[in-house]
Amino acid sequence: MHFLMSFVGSVGTLMANSGLEELLESTFVGVSNLLNGKKYPHNVQALRIVTEELLRKVFTENNFQTSDDLENVS
Repeated sequence: MHFLMSFVGSVGTLMANSGLEELLESTFVGVSNLLNGKKYPHNVQALRIVTEELLRKVFTENNFQTSDDLENVS
């Protein structure tokens, strides 16, 4: 868990001033703590939402129904 919190903190540093913070603020309170690696359960939920939105086009263009379908692509 600490490794993942550190990873999220590094993502927050790398994505500073990219608009990620503003995007997450529309849904979550305390985004600065999220991007610093704090609030682990909220981090998981927030990053899952962001990932789903980033991959939405991939899923719809290839008719994937689940993440397992994506994993089976060679």
